[in-house]
Amino acid sequence: MENEDLLADSFRRLPALPSSLLRASLVCKLWGRVVADPRFLREFHAHHRKAPLLGFFSRDRDSAGRVEFSPILDPPDRIPASRFSLQITRNSRVLHCRHGRLLIYSPEEQRLLVWDPVTGDLRRLALPPALDGKAIIDGGVVCASTEQGHVHGACHSDPFQVVVVAGESARYYGCAYSSETRTWGNLLSVQRGLGGLIPSPTCPSTMFRNSICLLLIGIKPVILQFDWARQNLALIDTPLDAHDFRAIFCGDQQVLITSADNGGLSFILLEVFSVQVWNRTMSHGDGVATWILGKTIELHKSLPLIGPTGLLFILGLDEDGNVLFKLTDGNLIMIVDLESMKCKKLPQEMDYVFCTPFSSFYTPGKHKTYTMQLQQTR
Repeated sequence: MENEDLLADSFRRLPALPSSLLRASLVCKLWGRVVADPRFLREFHAHHRKAPLLGFFSRDRDSAGRVEFSPILDPPDRIPASRFSLQITRNSRVLHCRHGRLLIYSPEEQRLLVWDPVTGDLRRLALPPALDGKAIIDGGVVCASTEQGHVHGACHSDPFQVVVVAGESARYYGCAYSSETRTWGNLLSVQRGLGGLIPSPTCPSTMFRNSICLLLIGIKPVILQFDWARQNLALIDTPLDAHDFRAIFCGDQQVLITSADNGGLSFILLEVFSVQVWNRTMSHGDGVATWILGKTIELHKSLPLIGPTGLLFILGLDEDGNVLFKLTDGNLIMIVDLESMKCKKLPQEMDYVFCTPFSSFYTPGKHKTYTMQLQQTR
């Protein structure tokens, strides 16, 4: 076992969990050198393709001035909540988390913070002057690497893009920032529409591919989609027969907008335990997009973990497109793939209203606190 190539080939097959490579690195200096090699780490990430889900960050507005993390893995893979802690200004809030980075909005500083919890890297971005006087509604951060074979979740030194959505009395705005050029792009805008459309307080925004989508409610609900790759900001009608405006406004119905298999949009409507999945398709004849009901799922009949009591609440999406549900009886959290109907129960309860999942590769050799804790458990 002194052949480093054979060792690397064996280590690549270890689970993509925080303790795997750390345990190997503590055996001897040779093993530590192999698993710390940047080429090996790239091959390890490429072999697994998907970063593990380490936990969740709360998206609730925090008046205490901290970012709150809830780990979900069992020991020895459980990352201490204090390891991913960050002091921020009061009333700051986590907007989104994707590809191992968090985007945080600080209204007191009128800045956006881009934070990598694994490395501790923190970038502060001033908002573009064009957004002065406008209310920041939402935003997100994504990896901008164009490297062939790149695997998200190990993007610590790769370029990124930040998108932000803002509003004022008459219009909504969207703008994107590139870390490569260190500049903001063009400011896009769209009229606010009839009825003074406002973001739904019960439906979390979602990010997928090159878009961020929000549900706006007014005389009738619409979807605000900001596609920063195509430089398009638009209001899209929701399925007319899918919802009751009063029910959405009061929280009796909840909506999630996701990416459909055909590249369009999916409109997921939750009412009690019933889920309707509507897909937006483009007509080949006249090029007009229409909503078609794909399927209706009775979750309490399809999933053994859901009992007949309590209520379901949508927390958000993970990076694989799985829906996070919270059962209000006991704050039970479940991750559900609505295609395969596979369901995973998380090991602990959470009292979040909204949260954003955090997936990342956790590599050895850089995180002394966690390494010391792991040594004490051996």
